[in-house]
Amino acid sequence: MTGTTEPAETKADRARRQLDEAVAEGIPLEVFRRRWIIVAAMCTSLLAVMLANSSMNLALPGMTSDLRITQSEQTWIVDLFSLVFAALLFTAGAVGDRYGRKLVLQIGMVLFTVPSLYAGLIADSGTELIVARAVMGVGAAMVMPSTLSIINTTFPRGQRAGAIAVWTGVAGAGAGLGTVFSGVLLEFWSWRAAFLMSVGFGVVAFVANQILSHESKDEKQTPIDWLGGVLSTVGILGLVYAIIEGPHDGWTQTDVLVAIAAAVVGLGLFIWWEQKTPHPMLDMKLFRNPLFSTSSAAVTIAFFALGGAFYLLAQLFQLVLEYSELESALATLPIMVPMLLLSPLVPKIAAAIGSRFAVGLGLAIIACGFLLCSTWDGDTGYWGILLPLFVVVFGMVFVMPPATNLIIASVPKNRSGMGSAMNDTVRELGVSIGIAVLGSLIARGYSSGIGEATRGLPPEAAAAAESSFPAAMQGVAPALEQQAGPEVTGRFVDLATDAWMTGLNWAMLAASALAAVAAIGALVAMPGKRREADFIVTPQDTTQPAHV
Repeated sequence: MTGTTEPAETKADRARRQLDEAVAEGIPLEVFRRRWIIVAAMCTSLLAVMLANSSMNLALPGMTSDLRITQSEQTWIVDLFSLVFAALLFTAGAVGDRYGRKLVLQIGMVLFTVPSLYAGLIADSGTELIVARAVMGVGAAMVMPSTLSIINTTFPRGQRAGAIAVWTGVAGAGAGLGTVFSGVLLEFWSWRAAFLMSVGFGVVAFVANQILSHESKDEKQTPIDWLGGVLSTVGILGLVYAIIEGPHDGWTQTDVLVAIAAAVVGLGLFIWWEQKTPHPMLDMKLFRNPLFSTSSAAVTIAFFALGGAFYLLAQLFQLVLEYSELESALATLPIMVPMLLLSPLVPKIAAAIGSRFAVGLGLAIIACGFLLCSTWDGDTGYWGILLPLFVVVFGMVFVMPPATNLIIASVPKNRSGMGSAMNDTVRELGVSIGIAVLGSLIARGYSSGIGEATRGLPPEAAAAAESSFPAAMQGVAPALEQQAGPEVTGRFVDLATDAWMTGLNWAMLAASALAAVAAIGALVAMPGKRREADFIVTPQDTTQPAHV
């Protein structure tokens, strides 16, 4: 007796089924038919924001010499964008849900593009650039959660994972691409090109959004939790400021202590208020959902890895391998290729093996990649650096699409801004924490090992070398070569490089251990494939988050 099998789904059958899913979830047919074009428009908007967030470091030396910018102004030009951006994400997501996600997106694109144009053509002081970057940060905070929210309302639940995978690939690669694009532009034009690049992307994105995208909002018109918005802004602003400035200024400096106090008080009151108010900006019940809480932690760890990797790569390429800024930027480009090409393939793998194993496997691969990175030394060449980083990025590809999709899937569709803002906030915190923690570990390892290299140097030169690895390589080494010759200088460079690489090895081991613990946590805490659907909001449930 022969068994029977179901006939394979034809392309026409699949298209009909997908259309039926869209109709069932109330997605207009004209929106559904151009869904992938809308994804392209959203990714263009997202890329504009990501490029601006990572392009300033290379542009800073040129604007400093041109406009005579002080050290304090340099810090604010670089950091203020990230501070404002991270602090306003929750509020921007809630405003988009209430008043229209496309409306907020387009206002954000204007607020992002106009100050970029001013900075690129008119600004002639550090103060003007600081103000421009602050307004750009406000615009970026309105753009990023809106893009993911619009994608969420464009696709039915069963088809959303592939679109989110494309979004995560662009978001992950955007930081590296910003460094590459700005490095190429700055090789041939002035620092203003970095801002004009943002203008170009911003204009294209605004026009594409206006023509292609659709308006959507919370059909229940949930009131905005303005007090929650203020408290979250104060708390996240203080937290990110402390993370950024603490490793450089010292954790006991007045401004850092004030920021820590603001973070503790602001976030503490935010959590208390969100449990009390009837319409919270971030529903604390979501954290009872293991998909939401574990996926949020996984995204944080993944971007901890990304932020830390790009932070160390710039110094590694320029100071150890002696690449120019442009060569350093181009050298990072291959690392982005797996993220862009492989991210769209991950949803099918996650569907086959379950999100728990996909996320857990990705975090375990990240841990292995960082463990390989911990074997680097001063003689490691380009490919010896690149191959372990390929492993790290490969692991990130397995983490980001399913984790982002699960964060969004745990939140009712009418509150898409809440899920998008949570996803974007933990990403920003992950990058900031990665840079701060790994940077501190590298600095501590360098400080403990640089003593032998500075023995016998004049006090001023020794103090400069002990202050940082860049100061040793770019300041002390050239002066030493003029005074003592190449043999003495070579010994100093080798010892300083060994000290810095020792700190780097410690940092990579710490990152590997953190990713390994996160992998175990994901495998233990997340539900298996069969129970995953129990924790996801169904298309019909638009009132409460998924619950245990």
